[in-house]
This record gives sequence, C-alpha cells and structure tokens, in this order.
Amino acid sequence: MSQICLPLGLDKADISKLEDIVSSTSVKHAGDILIRQGDKFDKIYAVKSGMAKSYRFDKAGTEYIQSFHLPGELFGLDAIYAQRYGFNVEALDTSVLCEMDFNELQTLCSTVPSLQKQLFSLLSRDIYNSHVNPIEHFDQTAEQKLSGFLHNLLSRLQARGHNSLDLHLPMSRRDIANHLGLAPETISRLLKRFQERGVITINNRLVTVQDRAKLEGLVHCHALETSIDISSIAHTA
Repeated sequence: MSQICLPLGLDKADISKLEDIVSSTSVKHAGDILIRQGDKFDKIYAVKSGMAKSYRFDKAGTEYIQSFHLPGELFGLDAIYAQRYGFNVEALDTSVLCEMDFNELQTLCSTVPSLQKQLFSLLSRDIYNSHVNPIEHFDQTAEQKLSGFLHNLLSRLQARGHNSLDLHLPMSRRDIANHLGLAPETISRLLKRFQERGVITINNRLVTVQDRAKLEGLVHCHALETSIDISSIAHTA
C-alpha cells in the first residue's frame, strides 16, 4: 500500500498510522461492483492500481457517470452526510483496492492534521465537481470538454508521480461520452482529429499526449485548424 494507496504529503510515521487502519486489500476485475448506490456507508476506499467509475441511475433508469477514480485516489466520501452511498462504483479493469473503516479514519484525522487537510481537499473537489464544473462546462465546445478531460486525467496522474505522457483509458468511448455529455460518435471523431493534428497518438486504449501545449490550448478554446462538426452532440445516457 505504501507506494500509492494513500494521500500525498504524509511523513513516514503518519503513513504507518494510515496503513494500520486499512482493513483489507482486494483485487477486483472489470465489471465488478465495488459499491452499490443506497448501501449503508461505513468505509472509504482507495485505488492502489487500476481504475473505477462512479455512476448513478435516476428514477427513469438513466445512467449518469459522475467520475473516474485513478490510482492513489479515494472514493466513498460523498456518503458521509447521508450515511448511504450515492453512487455505484464499478471496476473498469483489474484493480487493487484498499478499504478503510471511516470511524477509524476520522479518529486518525484528529491526530494527523496533514491527513485531515487531504480529506478536506478531496471533499472540496467533490463539491466543486458537482456544482461548479457543470456550470463551467455548459457552454464549452466538444473540443474543450474532451481536451479538458484528457488534461485533467494526465494532471491527476502526474500529481501521483506518473511521469509519462501515456494515458491508459480502460473505459469505453460511450462511458467518456456519458461523462462529458456528448455523443459517442463525437468522442471517436475528436480523438481521431486530435491524432491527425499531432496532439495525441492512439494505440487501442493507450493514448499518448504528443503535444501538451497544444492540448492545453484546446482546453482554453484555441481550436484546431480544421473545424469540427458538433451537430451530433447530445447527452448519451
């Protein structure tokens, strides 16, 4: 666990304390359900390796993908208030997960300020993603949404010591489209366009960022030379 399955910024003594409250480490496979929407809240989870997605269903049975969880990230924090998990969480590929009892984690936070700060930061990010991001993304172009998604994944991985420009994307194009509120065809077309313009290269599910400056430019609406047909943009459940 000590290599990746814990927050940043902890010294060795605090890392040891955190490791002591990990109740189990388990291997999950693509499609395995890690948390079910509505289940009673008692644990916080951390991704040691692999990737998972959080999603929920509305009353009509429509699926909405909220987020993707990368190595070194925690999930389950959204359930603290309601004491019920608000999302299903599913493994996207073979993943190793750490489970921590929330009551023990809460007690530990009272003696490890740096850990408490990390959890507050994660909670703040979740609030931001739930309330601010949808407003900011409302009038973004499809190019901005997808480039922002790729840039966000890369930045989060690099914050965890991932020095490569490679992005392993185990999720389907449909999942990405659902998350961004676009059509799957738009995702495929944009990825192809990004590759043609030298922004990325694609090898099956491996995306390599070839020109980070150009990717960042797309995030800030510096459109590629060739216009992109976005007439098919639609929210895909």
